[in-house]
Amino acid sequence: MNIKTKDKPINLIKPTLVIAILWVFSFYVKAENSPLTVICDEWPPYQTVEKNNVGGFSTKVVEEVFKRMNVKTNKIKAYPWKRAITMVKTGTADALFSANFTEERTKFAIYPEETLVDSPWVMWVREEDNLKYESFDNLLGKKVGLVRGYSYTKDLWEFVKKHNIYEEVTKDEQNFKKLNSGRIDYAAAELGNGFYIIKNLKLNKIVPLKGTPIKSSGLYIMFNNKNVSKKFVDNFSKELKKLKTESVYKFLYNEYFGS
Repeated sequence: MNIKTKDKPINLIKPTLVIAILWVFSFYVKAENSPLTVICDEWPPYQTVEKNNVGGFSTKVVEEVFKRMNVKTNKIKAYPWKRAITMVKTGTADALFSANFTEERTKFAIYPEETLVDSPWVMWVREEDNLKYESFDNLLGKKVGLVRGYSYTKDLWEFVKKHNIYEEVTKDEQNFKKLNSGRIDYAAAELGNGFYIIKNLKLNKIVPLKGTPIKSSGLYIMFNNKNVSKKFVDNFSKELKKLKTESVYKFLYNEYFGS
């Protein structure tokens, strides 16, 4: 309503409108200050799960960066990779690690410039088979073990699907067991993860073919682009870059991968 004065009318805002504005404002303040929901998959040595507690190299790095940023998070939980991707895509989760960069994921996620760690992806074989991997043609007539939902490379996926020479599983460990028993000929896996698996499962006959990596790329944490701002991600990247120059990062790396 308006109250007329000698000069001009004074607008009085309805109390209900004031309450609505305050409610909306309080909602966004609460959302901004709420703990982040950060998830991962079980992928040792980067993410390990023991008694429902998530540890591992990447987990400790991520936790240390958030600590330095004074950012609170809910307890980190691990999910199967494909489900985890869906959770961050739909906004059920705010962040997911350790992930490779793909253009497709930038439709729903923001990546920091800084990687958590850099490592190649390679083919693994039984040493006794004397197989080599110099190009995709070496895979013809063989069976390649891949993990459902992993990005690897677009070219690799297209090649194995075209020639129907692949089998999918839900975890890397399954592929290494299949490789060890002769059910597949090649297993594609990240180098650090592969070494951890063959050591943990005592699969001494399996070796990596490091001469021609499938790809060499970093592992990232990625953030849902509707839940988390670009400015926040940039700040995370700056703190991570600083951490990687310090002794604490080198100590963690040596703890999981050796000097």
